[in-house]
Amino acid sequence: MNKANLRENLACRAIYDIDSFADHGRIPEVVEKYGFVSPFGFAKDGTPLLYVAMGRGDLYGFVASICSYEICWYGSTCFETDLKRARMEGKKLGKELNEVTYVVDMEGFTLTRSARTCVVETAFDLFRLMQDLYPEVWKNLLVVNAAFYFYQAFNILKPIFRHTLLQNVYVVSKENTPDMLLKYIDEDVLPVFLGGKRVDSKGDPMCREFMRFGGLIPEEYYLIHRPPLLLSDPGVESVYIAAKSVYNHPLVVHSSNSRMHIELRSEGGSINTTVLFRELGPNPKDPDIPPSNVYLDEHNESHKVRLVSPCVKLQLHMSPVDVVCNAPWPGICKYNT
Repeated sequence: MNKANLRENLACRAIYDIDSFADHGRIPEVVEKYGFVSPFGFAKDGTPLLYVAMGRGDLYGFVASICSYEICWYGSTCFETDLKRARMEGKKLGKELNEVTYVVDMEGFTLTRSARTCVVETAFDLFRLMQDLYPEVWKNLLVVNAAFYFYQAFNILKPIFRHTLLQNVYVVSKENTPDMLLKYIDEDVLPVFLGGKRVDSKGDPMCREFMRFGGLIPEEYYLIHRPPLLLSDPGVESVYIAAKSVYNHPLVVHSSNSRMHIELRSEGGSINTTVLFRELGPNPKDPDIPPSNVYLDEHNESHKVRLVSPCVKLQLHMSPVDVVCNAPWPGICKYNT
């Protein structure tokens, strides 16, 4: 990780309070009820095991029910918790552990709902951000029960994976799933439905007491049903953003450790958004706010901005954003779309 990426990483962690996620992460109600991620022990090498029922989870439902930022926050919550588990296990074993083994189960996966544009765009953002924020966490990524058409979907995501991560990705069909998993996981740790011998206290081979499989999310959770913003509401601004144009919305922060709250909606499609930071200038009472229609480049020193949140394609047309986050420093935070 170079210095620029490190600075961006630290700024992003400060704004979204990522360091405390493992202790009090933001878990939306829909995730509590329909989540499909489960820790289930440790691999043979001591790394924590995380089961992801990707094929049974309602990916479209999650994109419609949770705003793009919250999906990224939830991903960070999982990673922070897994890293904490790894380090605690490392202390028990007397060695350093900072990696996790993931079992991604594609049983039940269909392209009908998963190949939608909003799901693919969100997957791109999530994988890219997780690689940037947690570049060394991926010990092994074991993709199991993969149907033949999964390889087509995987090829879409492949370009965003780093070569170092692709070396640790293993994809196998249903027939070869047990043999592959037992190379990395003891049979008394691996549930019966994945080819092991483990059952829960009720004798359930699916181990439903501690394994989560998601399910179809009811439309009542979809954020599109929230009451719309009105131009008469305080602080509301309606802006037309043409194709290939930009719009900067400034939030002026005068005190350190303030809190920012912004709500965003769009019609017709998703919007690329970054958060940029700029110092107030020599006169804090008259801050140097750049024009709203000027593209701000963090690599251009004359623009005097730095990136504090990577680019995310917000699905504002189907899941509006209502975000509250930290403002650690006085300055101008620019939501750049």
